[in-house]
Amino acid sequence: EALRERIGEAEYVLTPNGLKLFIGTPHSYYSIYSAEHRDEGDQEKPILESYKRLEVPILDDLGNSVWPERFSPGRIDAMLAATGPAKFQSQMLLKARPPTDCRLDPERLTVYHDALIYRESNRTASLSLGGRRLVSASCWWDPAYGAPGAGDANVVAAVFTDELGSYWLHRVEYITHNPSLVEDVDEATQLCRKVAEIVRELHLPAVVVETNGIGRFLAGLLRQQLGRTGLRCAVVEHASRRNKDLRILEAFDAVMAANRLAVHDSVLRTAFVREMREWRPGAPDQRDDGLDAVAGCLLAEPIRLPQLMGDAPLDNGGRPWRGGPKLQLDPDFVP
Repeated sequence: EALRERIGEAEYVLTPNGLKLFIGTPHSYYSIYSAEHRDEGDQEKPILESYKRLEVPILDDLGNSVWPERFSPGRIDAMLAATGPAKFQSQMLLKARPPTDCRLDPERLTVYHDALIYRESNRTASLSLGGRRLVSASCWWDPAYGAPGAGDANVVAAVFTDELGSYWLHRVEYITHNPSLVEDVDEATQLCRKVAEIVRELHLPAVVVETNGIGRFLAGLLRQQLGRTGLRCAVVEHASRRNKDLRILEAFDAVMAANRLAVHDSVLRTAFVREMREWRPGAPDQRDDGLDAVAGCLLAEPIRLPQLMGDAPLDNGGRPWRGGPKLQLDPDFVP
């Protein structure tokens, strides 16, 4: 909408017989570059309908690269695997897909039954799943208050990455507080204790707490709880600013298209799979809290700490098991 307004203002400053040239890609289905009419409010026809058009997708009608010196077949395949078909079609083939065409098919998930295996040898720790060494982990807490079963769900998700770049969704837990215990232990403390237990069980180095809403208050309480129990785990606050549907689609599209997302069988016994099956972008009042938490894990860059430590083991089950020191997150991530 802002872009359309700027385009309209250009009419007032264009010199007589001047030229207007638009260069870009259809990042949105409702892009100004669309050759077909979209539902564009007051627009009854494509905004650039009267313009001469030059469209150069990276692949020709035979599927060959139109710029092989820059984009070889291998480079194109790697790009498709990294970005996923939706973003690739929009950016490189100039074909923006309508949001309603997007689906998350749980049948494309790979299910595994292995437990985490933690080992220490010569002051070096390692964590593995099914014989694959894990090199990074991300944990996302999307908190919510309210009675159990009412309102938004309170979800903690944990994803591990192995040396080959595959993702292992090991835990999706819809945590609740016990209303009968509130007089002795308040709701927030109950929730933080459950998150701390997940941190201990999964050897997690950090937890990202979404601070939209009550999360800002809970992040401080979680730090206190982790400190009381002796767990060395960072608590990172994050306020989501991007559209949730786009965030979910971008997180899942590439890894599922490449069949790189495996889920623990315990995840299948939660509401997560139902959320995947019923998810429709833009649908009102749909359950997507589990999807949002897992999307946060997938979009977060790996959090890695040094392998070699001193003599004192960590209280959360041992020494750090990840590679080189690093804490970086996606562009939307603003601690």
